[in-house]
Amino acid sequence: METCKLLHENVFAYVEKDLPPVLLQQLDKHVAECAECAAIVVEFKSVMILMEEQKSIEPRPFAETRILQGIESRLEKRQSSPLPVFIRILQPALISVGVVVALSIGFFIGTDFANSHSQYSQNEEMTESVRSDLNVPEFMTDDIIYFTE
Repeated sequence: METCKLLHENVFAYVEKDLPPVLLQQLDKHVAECAECAAIVVEFKSVMILMEEQKSIEPRPFAETRILQGIESRLEKRQSSPLPVFIRILQPALISVGVVVALSIGFFIGTDFANSHSQYSQNEEMTESVRSDLNVPEFMTDDIIYFTE
């Protein structure tokens, strides 16, 4: 366990063989016995190989300058105004108010529709009662007349 910690702290120096010979032998022996540390060393070596391959790739011209300017502008924007924090706090509240308003409007529209629908059913009842009182046959009432109050 202590040797694992020692390897974790010195993995770069171990892979580069930049340790005293006694310590290097001790870590070699430990890596041969400990599967977890051996996996760490293999992974570290593959990362090092990948980094060496990537060194040959030339970055785009002025990429570093553009990246640094982007970072600086974002940092300045964050530091310049506390408004985004206020907006992040206010936004859920505004959304909640909007949902409540939308539900209220829907409720009132539904209530109005129910009232108007009951009015139509009363009109139909009135039409039927007038038709039966006057003994008007159904085929003569092609156009339904609605009585309004």
